[in-house]
Amino acid sequence: MQSRTYLRIEGDLVSLVSEVIDREVTLPDLLTELARTQVAITPNLPIGCRLWLRSGTTDREVFVVEQQPSRRTVTYHASSRADSEPVSYRIALPYVVFVVSTHREQIEGLATYFRTGPVGSLDAALLCSTLPNTSDDGMVCLGSVRVSGSSVGERVDALLAAYWASRFNQDLRRHPLPFSGGFRAWASRSRHDPLAALSLSYDPYWRTLRQVVAQMAGVAPTDLPAATAESDAPTETVIRTPEPPEAEGGETDELAS
Repeated sequence: MQSRTYLRIEGDLVSLVSEVIDREVTLPDLLTELARTQVAITPNLPIGCRLWLRSGTTDREVFVVEQQPSRRTVTYHASSRADSEPVSYRIALPYVVFVVSTHREQIEGLATYFRTGPVGSLDAALLCSTLPNTSDDGMVCLGSVRVSGSSVGERVDALLAAYWASRFNQDLRRHPLPFSGGFRAWASRSRHDPLAALSLSYDPYWRTLRQVVAQMAGVAPTDLPAATAESDAPTETVIRTPEPPEAEGGETDELAS
């Protein structure tokens, strides 16, 4: 700690000023410190991240990742028989919303939901996902998945890539499809209409995005930023095909009804 006394002249007024200096750094050192602090405050966000929350009281971060409508190949093991083989299906999906929670930068939980339009606010309504291995509250059974990355954003990206590459099974029954015929019917609808997933009627989830984020962050919904109205402006939907088509075959999945 340093102190100094000097004269300050302002017009016809002369003042004797004494001040105490707690700390002094050079300008380059200050800029370096500010840059380091900024990186610590805002992490490298995962691809498609729409919302990010950090809770200092719980040491948790929550990332809301939105993936646009696309056609993806999913592998599903419908039978519990040891000698049965999984089947790959090419299916059209609506907007898929992932909510990922981390604790001290380690993956803690993953939830997923559907929407027929992009997320426009923290109070966006959610629809139940009809993909397997997802419980009624949207939480995904991660099993023994392990991911790595140099930042928490990279680990979230790796987690979502592992999710789509996983072999879905009957460990958790999926939320019912809005039509009969299971995955085979889903794949057939997707071939005939790549936008079919946007026009289906999914069961609404009883909590908003705000409530899901708050629960996974371990805070109260009122602790999150104030509501922002969702835009009613029309949006352009682009159907993406991130994977080459896979051969389809096998029996109708056993959960179809």
